[in-house]
Amino acid sequence: QDGKLCLYADLKLGFSVDYEDLDDEVGTQTAAFPLPDDAKSDESTCGETQSVLKLNFGAGNSWSITFSKTGESYQADTINFTYNLGDPVYFPNTKSEDLVTVTTMPTITNVGVDTSYSCKSAEELKGGAVSMTLSDVLIQAFISDGVMSDSSKYMCCDTAHPGYSVSHICLQLLDTKKFRLHALNVSLTSGSPVGSTNLSLWEASVGSSYMCNKEQTFNISDSLTIYTFSLHVQPFGVQKGVFSTAQECSLDDTSILVPIIVGAALAGLILIVVIAYVIGRRKTYVGYQTL
Repeated sequence: QDGKLCLYADLKLGFSVDYEDLDDEVGTQTAAFPLPDDAKSDESTCGETQSVLKLNFGAGNSWSITFSKTGESYQADTINFTYNLGDPVYFPNTKSEDLVTVTTMPTITNVGVDTSYSCKSAEELKGGAVSMTLSDVLIQAFISDGVMSDSSKYMCCDTAHPGYSVSHICLQLLDTKKFRLHALNVSLTSGSPVGSTNLSLWEASVGSSYMCNKEQTFNISDSLTIYTFSLHVQPFGVQKGVFSTAQECSLDDTSILVPIIVGAALAGLILIVVIAYVIGRRKTYVGYQTL
């Protein structure tokens, strides 16, 4: 908008669409394909209270997500996927040439203005004969003055669990060299959210992972304590879905135990020598007492 960045999106998007094959004996086919790299965003729009990211690809296919802003927060309202069954690239040997649109409701809500939304995990959205999978999402709508928020201002997606939900699990990029766990909030079904946004845990170098196999206890707040074991995380620079070389916590680093054990053994030996010396001195003194 006016030559300035107003809406940013970096994401992975996959589609699975059921359609009728021209051959009745074949019946239903399933077309599975990712959003192509050459998708065009030139029909996207930015406004004061509503913005739309629209991606066009192929022969009449498009995917769009609509954002609205209220006060100091914004959310994603709808996702629309329009697909052309007459496009032979994505729907070969199709019986129909209809243009079909499905609408789904995303789960991006209550994101602060000048804040990015981040979600590494995959989310499946279904509508009609379509299943869409979103992953590795980084989005910011209603960008002020054409400048994205810095790495410390983002909101992470929720992960639901029976009885509680863990939200805002944010691993912050400190600079270009380090990352750490910055925020953790837990929402209980029968209580108010608890957590902290001022943490400094699990720090490691970008390009590596953080690992701690031993059990650890972290006091996140006065009312929240978490226990971890077999922990392995890497928020940035993951290649081909495989963890990079791990930086291990001190509890796992056996190289630290060696000097500790040696030092303890030497201290014990010195203590034994001192005790033996004191006992020997006392015996010598007793032998020369005056009768």
